[in-house]
Amino acid sequence: MHHVRTWFGIYTVKNGHILTCDLYPKDVKTLVDRLQEVQINLISDNVDGLDLRVAAKECGFVTTEEEYNVLFHAVYTELATRQIKATRSNDTILVQSIEALDDLDRITNALSERLKEIYDLNFPEIGLKGEKLVHFVSEHGTRKNPNHFGPENENMHILAESSTGMEFPEAFAHTIKDMASNIEGLYEAKDQISKFIEIHMERNYSNLSDVAGVNISARLISIAGGAQKLASMPASTIQILGAEKALFKHLRGNATSPKHGVIFQHPFVRESPWWLRGKIARLLAAKISLAVRVDFYAGDFRKEITEDLTRKVEELHIKYPFPPKRRGSKKPDV
Repeated sequence: MHHVRTWFGIYTVKNGHILTCDLYPKDVKTLVDRLQEVQINLISDNVDGLDLRVAAKECGFVTTEEEYNVLFHAVYTELATRQIKATRSNDTILVQSIEALDDLDRITNALSERLKEIYDLNFPEIGLKGEKLVHFVSEHGTRKNPNHFGPENENMHILAESSTGMEFPEAFAHTIKDMASNIEGLYEAKDQISKFIEIHMERNYSNLSDVAGVNISARLISIAGGAQKLASMPASTIQILGAEKALFKHLRGNATSPKHGVIFQHPFVRESPWWLRGKIARLLAAKISLAVRVDFYAGDFRKEITEDLTRKVEELHIKYPFPPKRRGSKKPDV
C-alpha cells in the first residue's frame, strides 16, 4: 500500500487498486496552490501506475473526460502564469535594486564630497572623508565642543583645539550635523539594499554567485535585463557586457575590440597579468553562461563549475608565465 499525490488529490493505492481518495476542492486557484506546495509532474497522465483520468472519474472528481480536460487546462494555465509572474517580479526587483544602489552610490559620493568641502572650513585637520566623515559629523557635529568627541577620539580632540578652521554660526552648525545624519541614512539604505541583493542572489542564483561573485552576477543580470535573457546569451556576449561604449567605438573603427566588460572586476581577470586577461575573460564568461543556465533551468547547485574554472585558470598561469614576444622585438636576455 502506498500514497499517490496527484494535482487534484491524494490516493491510497494497493496492488493497482484505489483504496481511498482525498480530493482537493475543485477550485482552480486552490488546486494551483497545492501544486506549488509540492513538485508534481503536471504533464503526465500516469503517476506510479495510476491512470489519472480514470482515477479522477472513479472518485467523482469529474464526471467526464471533457470536464477533466477543461479543468486541467485551466489549472495548467494558472500555474504557468504564476511562474512567469514570479520570475519577472524577482528579476524586476533585482534589476531595480541594482539601479537604486547605483543611484545611492552617486548621491552619497556627491553629498559626502560636499560635506567635506563645508566641514573643512571648520575643521580642515580632521583627515576623514566619505562614510567615516559622515558618521563623525553626524555623531559629534562641529569642532566647537571637542569634549563631545569622547576618549576614543583623543587625537581629534587635540587637533580640534589647535585647528585653524573658522567657527560656524550655531544655526549652521546644527544644519551641518543634520545634513550628515541624512547622508548617514542613505548609507544605511545602501547597506540594506546590498544585503538584499546578496541574499537574493545566493538563494536564487547560487551557481552564478559562486562562479562570478554576488556583485558581478547581479550586475550582469541587471545589464542583460533578467536572468532568462542572460541565460540565453552566448558566452562571447556575456564577456563584454558592460563594455558597450568601447564596443561601439570599435565598431566605428576608433578602438580595438574590448576583451571584457563587467567581468574585469573578477579577481581572476583583474589580478592576472595583462597577457592572460583576454583568455581568462573568455573562460570565465563560458563558466558564467553555464552557471546561469543551471540556475535558471535546473536549480541545483554544482560546485564543480567553479572548481573547473579555478583549475583551468591555474593551468593558464602555468602555460603562459611570460608575456608574448612582440613582433620585431629582440628576445630579452634571461
